[in-house]
Amino acid sequence: MKIAFVNDSCERIGVEYISAVLKTEYHDVKLFADPQLFDDDNASFKLLGRVFDYKKRLISDLKDYKPDLIGISVVTDFYQWACTMAKMIKQEMDVPIIFGGIHPTSVPERVIRNDFVDMVCVGEGEYPMLELANSMEKGQVDYSIKNIWFKRNGQIIQNEVRPLIEDLDSLPMPDKELFYSASPHFSKCYSIMASRGCPNSCSYCCHSYLKKIYEKKGKYLRYRSVKEVISEFSKFQKKYSITIVRFHDDDMFVHDIHWLEEFANAYSENVRLPFACFAHPNTVTKEKARFLKMAGCHDVEIGIQTISEKFRREILNRQVSHKQLLEAVNILKDSGLNIITDNILGIPGQDIDEIIDLLKFHNDNRVMKIYCFGFRHYPKTEIVGYSRKNANLSDKEIENLEDGINVKAFIQGGDHWDSRIKQLQTFFTFMLYFPKQFNNFLIKRRLYRFFPGLPYFVSVIFSNWLRIPYRYNWALHITVSRYRHFVFKKFRNCLRLR
Repeated sequence: MKIAFVNDSCERIGVEYISAVLKTEYHDVKLFADPQLFDDDNASFKLLGRVFDYKKRLISDLKDYKPDLIGISVVTDFYQWACTMAKMIKQEMDVPIIFGGIHPTSVPERVIRNDFVDMVCVGEGEYPMLELANSMEKGQVDYSIKNIWFKRNGQIIQNEVRPLIEDLDSLPMPDKELFYSASPHFSKCYSIMASRGCPNSCSYCCHSYLKKIYEKKGKYLRYRSVKEVISEFSKFQKKYSITIVRFHDDDMFVHDIHWLEEFANAYSENVRLPFACFAHPNTVTKEKARFLKMAGCHDVEIGIQTISEKFRREILNRQVSHKQLLEAVNILKDSGLNIITDNILGIPGQDIDEIIDLLKFHNDNRVMKIYCFGFRHYPKTEIVGYSRKNANLSDKEIENLEDGINVKAFIQGGDHWDSRIKQLQTFFTFMLYFPKQFNNFLIKRRLYRFFPGLPYFVSVIFSNWLRIPYRYNWALHITVSRYRHFVFKKFRNCLRLR
């Protein structure tokens, strides 16, 4: 059976695992990726986006493939893009479409109402998709498959969620070739996960909702064995000429100390590639930082989010004291690890003074890079309820959120985004280029008021691309490769037509 995945410009590790499981039963799987040139999560230029639009070409390639089933993995930021793609597909092809991913998992009842969506996968999709493909191949769709919602004779069948996959080592290796064959930009950084789940339930994060879905459905936080992780690198490192690695686990430090020590020894001996990872301040210790440095970690991305301990605890549900925050930063610095901080601007109830305090913190505690994201609500997360209760979100705004209307990527701005916040974001962008004393002068005199609110892609260039050595800048490698490949491909196609 032929299964096509239609994808945005980002690599989806979950889709790679689903494809690998499907191929164990000899299903034919292919990826069709939209490069989203000039209309991605960094920036949007409508005119250039139309000139370099690949959607029609993607549909043409999809028709040539003649799939029996089409899957689209959807995040809220790209939900409207996914809807547009599905509508275009349905106009050209009579083929069933299934939506999966975090957005359909959060609001399956809204997603499946769309005429262009035939099924929705809720939660982990490896074995539900395999069972669906097997039943379709036999010519008899099984409408009782757990995790999948179906439409049948005008009715919606809502099947329950199955238990979580507890033994992650039982899964086949992710199908990297699925993405790498679709575009070279996916291979510029090796994306991997050593775990699933998260020990925390930050109110703005999907885990605050997913844990409710999977209550009493098995252990939520699960780990792969070190042996399995190293085996993945052994299989793919030479094949794809990997030069840099990105661990997408929500907290690399959350692994127990014995796992991390075993990983550090095995990775430094067998892989020896620089890598980046995430960390939660509460889990950083000197010993764990030492193991990461020994393994070859280049940078650690750590969530500051807000400098207000009250906001962290009461609104964001991040139980981090100021002392823990400062200790984590100092431990990482003393270990020789580069630090990237995640920060949220425009949190409900946040005032300018709190953001100024965040500026002062970063001026006193210099790091390699500062990310400033706009606060954005996501469907069914706990903070949506908080904002509704405190009149920060109306019922209509929540409906629009669940339908992906007026939603942009959080790196392009937030739900509570005004000119003052944009000016302060610009200050964050450039402050690491200025001496501490000069920044203190600007803050004391409130001269940040004269900073222009720059488009986010300008901030990306100055706060990201120019502050990380090119060899380690995985985001720059991916972006440059994507534009180079697809812009040149567009020009070559135009020349052929002439």
